[in-house]
This record gives sequence, structure tokens and C-alpha cells, in this order.
Amino acid sequence: MTDFIPGQRWLSESETELGLGIIKELDYRLVTVEYPAVEEERTYAKNNAPLSRVTFDSGDTIRTADEMELVVTDVNELNGLKIYMAHPKDGSPEDIQPVPETNLGHTLRLTAALDRLLSNQLSSNRWFELRIDSLNAHCRQQQSAIKGLRGPRIDLIGHQLYIADQVANRFAPRVLLADEVGLGKTIEAGLILHQQLLTGRAKRVLVVVPSPLVHQWFVEMVRRFNLHFSIFDAERLNALQPETSIKDMLAQIIEEENSPNDGADEAASNLSAASGDDNPFLSEQLILCSTDFLSECDIEQLAAADWDLLVVDEAHHLEWSAQQASDDYQRVETIAKQARGLLLLTATPEQLGLESHYARLRLLDPERYPSLEAFKEEQAHYQDVAALAGRLHDESKWDEALKQEAVALLPDMDIDESNREAIQAELLDRSGPGRVMFRNTRHNIAGFPARHVHGIPLTLPDEYKYDSDEEIDGHLHPETLFHDDRWCTLDPRVTWLENFFKQHRHDKVLVICASKNTATDLHAHCNYKLGMNVAMFHEDMDLIERDRAAAFFADDFDGAQALICSEIGSEGRNFQFAHHLVLLDLPLNPDLLEQRIGRLDRIGQTDDIQIHVPYFEQHAQEVLFRWYHEGMNAFEHTNPAGHDIYLRSRDALEPLLTGDPEYTAIEALVDDTRAITTELHTLLETGRDRLLELSSFDGERAETLISDLIAADEDSPLPFMQRIFDRYGVEQEDHSDTAVILKPGPHMRDAFPSLPEEGVTMTDNRATALARDDMQFLTWEHPMVTGSLEMMLTEHRGKAAVSLLKNPKIKAGTLLIEAIYTVDAVAPKHLQADRFLPTTVIRHLLDANGKNISQAISHDGLSQQCHKMDKPLSRKIVGSQKALLEKLLKADDISASQEAESIITAAQQKMREKQAHELARLKALQAKNPAVRHAEIDALEDQTQALEKCLDEARCQLEAVRIIVAGGD
Repeated sequence: MTDFIPGQRWLSESETELGLGIIKELDYRLVTVEYPAVEEERTYAKNNAPLSRVTFDSGDTIRTADEMELVVTDVNELNGLKIYMAHPKDGSPEDIQPVPETNLGHTLRLTAALDRLLSNQLSSNRWFELRIDSLNAHCRQQQSAIKGLRGPRIDLIGHQLYIADQVANRFAPRVLLADEVGLGKTIEAGLILHQQLLTGRAKRVLVVVPSPLVHQWFVEMVRRFNLHFSIFDAERLNALQPETSIKDMLAQIIEEENSPNDGADEAASNLSAASGDDNPFLSEQLILCSTDFLSECDIEQLAAADWDLLVVDEAHHLEWSAQQASDDYQRVETIAKQARGLLLLTATPEQLGLESHYARLRLLDPERYPSLEAFKEEQAHYQDVAALAGRLHDESKWDEALKQEAVALLPDMDIDESNREAIQAELLDRSGPGRVMFRNTRHNIAGFPARHVHGIPLTLPDEYKYDSDEEIDGHLHPETLFHDDRWCTLDPRVTWLENFFKQHRHDKVLVICASKNTATDLHAHCNYKLGMNVAMFHEDMDLIERDRAAAFFADDFDGAQALICSEIGSEGRNFQFAHHLVLLDLPLNPDLLEQRIGRLDRIGQTDDIQIHVPYFEQHAQEVLFRWYHEGMNAFEHTNPAGHDIYLRSRDALEPLLTGDPEYTAIEALVDDTRAITTELHTLLETGRDRLLELSSFDGERAETLISDLIAADEDSPLPFMQRIFDRYGVEQEDHSDTAVILKPGPHMRDAFPSLPEEGVTMTDNRATALARDDMQFLTWEHPMVTGSLEMMLTEHRGKAAVSLLKNPKIKAGTLLIEAIYTVDAVAPKHLQADRFLPTTVIRHLLDANGKNISQAISHDGLSQQCHKMDKPLSRKIVGSQKALLEKLLKADDISASQEAESIITAAQQKMREKQAHELARLKALQAKNPAVRHAEIDALEDQTQALEKCLDEARCQLEAVRIIVAGGD
């Protein structure tokens, strides 16, 4: 049993944050320790108190309760208490004074590994090894060439990865993502956001989307990228607004009335400043809102919220003309001027009009695109260049006329087929909006399935016949007029669906209908009355319930045959394992129809898609089906012009949906729609920008990214994380061969990063993660992994340890010191200094003479022979060898610092060369193509100066130390 004496200073091994404790009371079994730094007490059992004695030796620096720093010259003892003879640290060595340990300061700085070793704050051997493994893992992630791309739950699709790789590495990117419908603009935007946030280039992001897409974006960001946006609407905004009392309002009115006119500006300025302090948009870092909300909120307040990135989806809906801009456009423009970065998403950029295209580009860079007239003149020249680029790319053999055209544009280059890639690269650099715009089409991206539509005409039941003055929704969805599920027994669509399920027992079927009530009634009818195995998915289910339904549908063995969804089923989910899509009704919005089909029509779909549309004859549903199928061929082909076709045919369409449709009127609608579709599709095709397509996708670079990501998937963090789970008390349960269930354990001290109270299922297999939305994708970039590494490396566990070495070839009593140093630069995250100086580990293994023998014995090899040593014995060894250990480690610190200098010098050289090359490239590119912004060049120059300062201040420090003593076999 340890001898405690009142007045002695002890430290809690489990709660070092309490500071230096003082023994207050004793009895036969218990000891009470007071911790003055935090004004708390703890009572422990004497025989197993987690306490260690804190003493100092000659040469140590101590701090008194009144914050004086003294250097110990001698140590005496009186009645079990230490009396330190010491002189002021910055004073005369002759000015000696006694300092009883009761007068020591109440805080103890034990952050350094050497401090913790010499004060006997020792961790177990396992904690030490886990700390070193965490350091090495942290270093590997910093040096990854695909940083920011490996974490998202996505298919490895080349054009999406290429665009993200090109854009995300820029300072405050301002680009237009204009891939054709179905090619994944949302995924590209998410990849860019994920990388910008992970690398620190961005912290605050605002995403603005049309109201129907708010939920889709929210789900996509959470499920695919682990980005948790806060949805802002009027209700949330009101809840965040500070309350103003009537008294304050009256005082403000009186003040304004009494203020002279010439002070109005100052008053307004003060009011603005005050409102800025209470800006509700500063309450969250990641905000998602609808365009409807944008049109109603205080736009000046929103713009003033210091956004690093603004993302606007469906940007082609922002109307602008040289004479007038819409209110929505002006509001987005207000924020875009304040935000550092801007991502605009649209599937129809310049194809439907130069004016519309110019409106988007001027949001990105008003200085680069100052007027519509100048833009039109530039585009006229650019089309010639784009046409030439397309021919140079497509034609394997160049005739003399083609070469002469190329010479006219590139007189300083050797125009020859063997120089094809360099010529094309030069054309891309010199021409057009290639740096501010990316557009891929299905013409240049392969891998999509064919689509086949099957219309099923059915007789309209008498119960569905009603007056023509009903709203359009009532005509398109007649079952909504019933308040219960009686309609299921009389609706021939339900009878047809029952037979269809029976005929396709072994096929997965996705059923989408507009209404939640329709989906609920249909699910209940099929499940309980017909005894079919179907799942349900609608907006009133929470995310966990939706995930379970999607997982049940995805299960090949015991899962549901069909998933019956409300309209939300067309948003944010990947059901490409299914090949049959049943549309119980049709939306009026062509973009929404494309979204529905897009749940199955995806790159990687293995079979053709069969689209089944049951509809009522001589009814609004037939009109809509024929309008889509015969008028615009929207089922079997993507329809990027769908929204504009709808706007131009709406006046003829909608009366036919509410009245008694006549055959001749339907035929006229179909013919007119077909003509409009042909016109717009011709415009789209002739507007194809071959040069832009070529600049938007580099197959070779994309293949490299895919190969790197496939290799990264093999490096699973799960084995490492399982050791972390064991150490921190997280319970693990096998779910399957590729997944594990994690839950908070009963002995878990604190909250574990990204682990909910109800637990979570994780998989480190990409294919499983893509098929199972109810599981999270565990990668080295998952918040649970990055949070665990940060938690491990910011704690003090594992910084100092003592181990017993069992090796018969080594003489018992042999002393070894394993010292782990780190070299890094303390720098703001957005500078990404780790590109040049990632945290670098230096390992030394010293013998008793201070010789470094690390080259002879590896860390892993040594760890296999190291075993646990009891703490009392560990402390005794450290105490007896304290002088030798301090001497050897201080000498070794000099040696490690010399090694670090060469590492830092190499990093500085690498940084200067890289930054100088990039700066020269941008300046040369700007001379050819004004799409390169001055802000990019200025930012690069400022970044270089900041990096120079940070790397110059980089230092080496002892991160962890292990004392190893050889024992018996």
C-alpha cells in the first residue's frame, strides 16, 4: 500500500486535466485529494488509487502558487514532504530560497513526451503503439494524391472524378458545371465541396436549389459525402431572429426621430453593424435553402454571412436579359459578389441561347464578361476554334487544308498528327470558357443503358368520372379524391400491378407515384390484402426508416420484390440494381419525369430499363402519356430541353388535362410538341461545343484517378479502427462479411466521434455501401476516422511508456529508448502546407550509450517483442534512470533536429518550385485566355508568402518515447 502524507503533491493519471493535487485527508482505507486548480476533490481507495507522486530534481524548473518560476538546486525532505531549494529562473543563482511542495503551483504542464516520462505519467504499451500507428496513418493521409476523393460514397465514374480533381484544387473556384441531364452534376458539386471542406480551402457553404430538390440535396450530401447541411426556411429563420422588446422598438423610433438628417447614414451604419452581430446565417457553417426562401429573406443579411462557396442548382431558371434581370437573378448576383467561390449547375448552358448563357457567365466573373455584345463577338470567333478542335480530335489523318486552318490559329506550333495532344491542349488553353465551364454529354460518355417504354391503356372506372372543373392534380391523380384505400379495389392500375408482380416474381420493381397517400394505400393493399412482399418509401418516414426500406428493397435474398415510393423516391437514391420502373402516374414537370427515370438510368446499369406506364384511355393521363412519348420521346431518351418544351406547349397542354380531350386536339398537341422538340434538340446538337467537351474530360487522367481510388479502397481503415474501438470502449458486432455494427459500450468515457447513441452499421466495401444506403462507408476520410485520429493525437495517452523486452538473445537489464519525433508546420488549414511538408515521423532507437540503432531494428519488429510492465516497476525504472534518460534524450533531440532541417529545407525547395511553376503557368495562360482571373494569381502569390513563413517556422519535436528494458524469456 502506498504511503500518503497530507501536503504531498500527486497527479491523477486518469484525469490529468485536474492539475496538481494535494493530499488533504487520510483514513485506514481512503485518501482524499484536493485539486485547487479546478476547485474539486476526489476520494480514492488507498490500495488502487490512480495517482502518481510528483517530485522534482536538481535542474528542474518549478512554478510556485504565485506564478514565480524557479530552478531547483537541491532537494531536502522533512516529515515526508519535499523542500526544494531554488533560485529565480531569470535571477541570480546565489538567491536561493526554500519552496515547500505545498507552495507549488496547482497546474502542471505535462504535454511534452519528455515531461510526462520524467514525471512518471506513463501509458500502457498498447497506447504507445496505437499512438505511433495513428501518427503514421495521419502522415499517409496527408500525402495522399487523391485527398478529398476517396471518402465519398460514389461510383468511380471518370468524368465526375476528373472535374472534381480539376476544380477542387483551385482557390475559391468559380465555375459552371453543365453536364447533360443524368451525368451527375450534383455528384460533381458534392465532390468539390467535400474536398474543399476537407482541405480547409472552404469552411462556410451556402447551397440554393429549387424547392422540390431541397430534400434530394440534403440526402445526397449526408449519404454520399457525410456533409450535414442545415435546411433554412422561414420558420427556422424566425426562430433564430433576436427578439426585440416593445421598449427597444420605441427607443429606436424616438432616436431616429430625434437624429439630424445628416446623421442618418451613421445611424443606418450602426444599425447594420448591430444586425451583423446577430446575423442568423452565421449560426451554421453549411446551409441549404430553396429559391423560394431566397426570394423572401433579407438578401443583404444573407450575402453578408461570409460565404466561402455559393452553390446554385438549376441556374438556367435565373432569368436575365440586357434590359432586365429577374428578382431571383439579382438576389443570387448579390450573394455571388460577396462569396469567394461560386458553383453554378445547369444542364442547358449556351445551347438554348447565347443571352441565357452569358447571364450565367457574368455571375461567375463580371470583369471577364462585361457586356453581352463583347461576348457575342468573342463567341463568333470561338465557334470556329471549337469546330477545328473537333475535327483535329476526330480525324485520324489530317489533310492539308485542315493543317493550314490549324497553322492559322497556332503559327508557333508543329502541326502534325504526332503532336495531336499538345495541339489540342494549346487550343484548350487559348480559347473559350474552358476554365470556367465543364460540360460532358452522352455523346462523349459511354456506359448508359437503353430505355424502353411500355404504355398500358386501361378503362377509366365510373367512380373516377367527375366534373371537368377540378384542378389538374385531381384529373391526373383521381385516387386522391378518396379519403381511404377503397380506390385500390376499383382501380384497374392496381389490378394490372398485381398481375405484373406475379409475372416478374424474380425481378426488382420500383414503383413511383406522386402522392404519399397513394403510396401508403397501395403498399397496404399489396402487402396485407394481396400478401405481396413490398416495401414503402415516402417523405413522412425519417431517414433511418427510409434507409431500412431501401436496404430491404436492395436485399437479393430476403428483400422486397418492389419498393412503392411517393415522389421522393425519385430524389437522391440509386436503385440501379432494379431494371423495371412502374410509373403509376406522370408528373407535369418533364425534369421530374427525368429524375424518376434517373433512379435506374445510371452509368453502371447492367440491363436495359423497362418503363411501364399504366394510364386511363380518353383521359388526362393519356394526354400526358402521349405528350411525353409521341411529342418529345421523353421516356426512351434523355430530354435536356424538357423544361423549355413544357413552357412553349403549356398553353395547349393544360386545357386538355382539365377538359374532355378531343382526339384532334391531342393530335395537334403532339404534332406541335414534336416540332418544338425537333427545333430545340437541333439547336442543342448544333450548339454542341466540341472543344468544351474535350476540355471537360481527360480519359487518361480519369483512369489514373480511378486506379488510385481502387488501390485506396484496398487500404481499409477497419483493422486500425477496431483497435481504436477496443481502446475507447466502442462495442463491435459482426453484421456480415463486409460490415460491422458499432454501438457505444458501457465503459465508454466520452462521446466517440460520429457514433450515434443508437449505433451505426459501417462497411469498408464500396459496392456494399452503394447498394446499402442504411450503412455508412468507412474510409480514411470518414468523419469517424478523421475524428478518431484527431482525438488520439490531441490526447496525451501513449506519449510515454515503459515496456518489457523478451528476447533471449538480449542480455537482461539492457536499456533501450525508442524516441518518435515529428516534423511539421503549424499553418492555417487552407494553405495546405502538408502538400510540401506533411507530418513526417523520425524514429530513433537508442542504446544506453546514446547510439541510434533504429536501422537495425524496426518499430513493428520491436513491438512484437515488447510486453506489458507493471506500473510500480515502470516508475521505479524511470526514477532510477532519470538522469541518464534526460541526458540521452536531450542529446538525441539535437540529432533529430538536424535531420529535420534537411526535411524542412527540401519542403521549402519543393514549395518554391511548385508555386513558381503554377504562377508562371497561370500568368502565361492569362495572356492567352482572359478566363484566368486576377484573383487566382493574387491568391497564389499571397499563398506563397504565407507558406514561406510557415515552413520557415517548422520545427521538430519529441512526440512519444518508450523505455524498453530487456528481461527474461
